[in-house]
Amino acid sequence: MKTEFKIGLSLVLGIFLLYWGISYLKGEDVFSAQRKYYVIYENTEGLITTRPVTVNGFQIGQVSSIDFIPDGSGRLIVGLHISHDFPITKGTVAKIYSSSIMGEKSISLHTKAGESLSLSGDTLNGATERDLTEEVNMQLAPIKARTEQLLGTLDTVIGLASGFLDERTSENFKSTFESINNTFKSVEESAAEMSSYLSDNKENFDVISENFRSISVDLAANGDNISATISNIEAISDSLAGAKLSETINNLESITSRFNGLLAELQTGDGSAAKLISDKEVYNNLIQATENLNRLLLDVKYNPNKYLHVSVFGSRTRYTEAEIQAIEREMDDAQNQ
Repeated sequence: MKTEFKIGLSLVLGIFLLYWGISYLKGEDVFSAQRKYYVIYENTEGLITTRPVTVNGFQIGQVSSIDFIPDGSGRLIVGLHISHDFPITKGTVAKIYSSSIMGEKSISLHTKAGESLSLSGDTLNGATERDLTEEVNMQLAPIKARTEQLLGTLDTVIGLASGFLDERTSENFKSTFESINNTFKSVEESAAEMSSYLSDNKENFDVISENFRSISVDLAANGDNISATISNIEAISDSLAGAKLSETINNLESITSRFNGLLAELQTGDGSAAKLISDKEVYNNLIQATENLNRLLLDVKYNPNKYLHVSVFGSRTRYTEAEIQAIEREMDDAQNQ
């Protein structure tokens, strides 16, 4: 019995060690508690069992099984064994990605903080990430399209150049370039002449500039006087605008008409006006009135500021009657000589 017991115990231990070894090779730890989750994919992208399941690059489990869903749709259900106690929340996404440049696939879990925990046996959301080849193809696709477009454009340009660059067109291009070169030479000569002219007349330009500066300074210094002159001119304009010129002209026409009638009476000798003229006393009065009027006109001539209170350039000196008579005698003597 002792030998048979030893043989049986050895057989059990051998079977256990065989199971443990197979599980170890599969990446399963039979001595630790494991949770199992499932993920459904349209395409596993070459994923195989025993591939690691990671969170932020750290392995917390492995792929335990891959099989078709028995509904005939062709979708695949993948079993995940999670040996780590990392909390798997509801809404976690199991994304298949390329873990190496050789295209080996693994699964990365993306959990959502704040969600309730998923229980063992729950189904997680699945997603796939483009592999390196697909990513390179997507990056190269726009470059390829632009390269093809550029090649087409180059073909068109080469075709046009082949059609236009014949002997006649070459001569035309040559003539055009020569004309452009001559134009540039003319512009350079004109610029040189202008520079020479400016250099020769620099002193004249400096004098002109200094004159403009002096005029500007004088205008700035006499700004108040100019403003006062403009104000006076505006005042005179306002006075003339306010005057009743039309009414004055009508009055002058009326006076002229009456004066013509008076002259007609004087010529015929009829009426009171003719009698007044023939009367010696009236004649003396008229002579005296004429002298008074002459003195008045002279006073207005030499003292206009007594009768017109508008000053543009300042006030003038007032003359007395004796001074006016003396000035008039001097003027008469100068004319007689």
